[in-house]
Amino acid sequence: MNSIGKVKVLVIGAGPAGAGVAIGLARRGIKPVILIDRHERVGGVPSLYKKKPGGVPTFVLWTKGRLVFGEQMAERLADKLRASEVDVWLETQVIEVFPGEKKATLVNPSRGRCQVAAEAVVLACGARERTPAERGWINGSRPSGLLFTKNMLDLVDQHEVHVACTPVILGSDLIAHAAAAKLKSAGASDAVMVDRSPRPDCSLPARFYFGRWAKPHYQGGAHAVTVVGGRSVSAVTLANGAQVRCDLLMICGDLVPNTELALMGNLRVDLASRRAAVGSGYQLRAAVGSGYQLSEPGWFAAGNILGDYHGAEWCYFNGRRVACQVAKYLRRAETRD
Repeated sequence: MNSIGKVKVLVIGAGPAGAGVAIGLARRGIKPVILIDRHERVGGVPSLYKKKPGGVPTFVLWTKGRLVFGEQMAERLADKLRASEVDVWLETQVIEVFPGEKKATLVNPSRGRCQVAAEAVVLACGARERTPAERGWINGSRPSGLLFTKNMLDLVDQHEVHVACTPVILGSDLIAHAAAAKLKSAGASDAVMVDRSPRPDCSLPARFYFGRWAKPHYQGGAHAVTVVGGRSVSAVTLANGAQVRCDLLMICGDLVPNTELALMGNLRVDLASRRAAVGSGYQLRAAVGSGYQLSEPGWFAAGNILGDYHGAEWCYFNGRRVACQVAKYLRRAETRD
């Protein structure tokens, strides 16, 4: 196994938060910095939302006052990283972490299996959608035609598949409404949206915006649903016995932090919410706090791994704030040495 010489900072996750950390460190003259991601391009989830004619721009650049496609936001991040001296490793998987040594074991196609040691490590691993089992109100089998948001994006954006279908979406937050709009733009009919809450869990302005493409029919108060289908999905049955026919079922939103690496390294995580415990010094709490430092000194968290899920631009600027805290930590460490 190869061993890479110690670097200043290792940033895990090249989405908006991780890119913000790496760019913020580079602008402070901190180097070398390695930014890694398991995917083949920078940008995280936004990079999956392709710019195309008739597509749905779903990301807000608040600093510019406009809406853009996720791919455009990812390209902006990639340009900023190219202008910095950050060493970006893509298609790189973390398989072990050693918090006490600030070290990680990585697998990379060109470098093979190697270990990287750093003076500080930042986890910017984002969040993922909960599985049906984790949600606790979705029953039944998992036939073909059941997709999560990333699966849908792979079909309609990356492969540009025309989706002539009748979809049902389980969930009603911002992600669900964006998915309904993207499905309609790709050839689907207006979705039936099913959730437990009596009203959609999405702001009125966002519903109005996505209503330019799709006007989903909302079925609220569904405390339990059962997926119906053999080889492929055919319907969902609500708790009151009513059936909603469909040939595509999407499970959207309801995010949980990607804290698997923190758990692997025995860093403190609030198991109920899956948030990494961050705070100042030894006063740790399971929330976003000053310092963004995890339970092991020199380990930090940035972006949606902290919970309280935010848009891509917020995550980028949060990463910049975390870079400031990492820089302070490195200066204190140098003073102690």
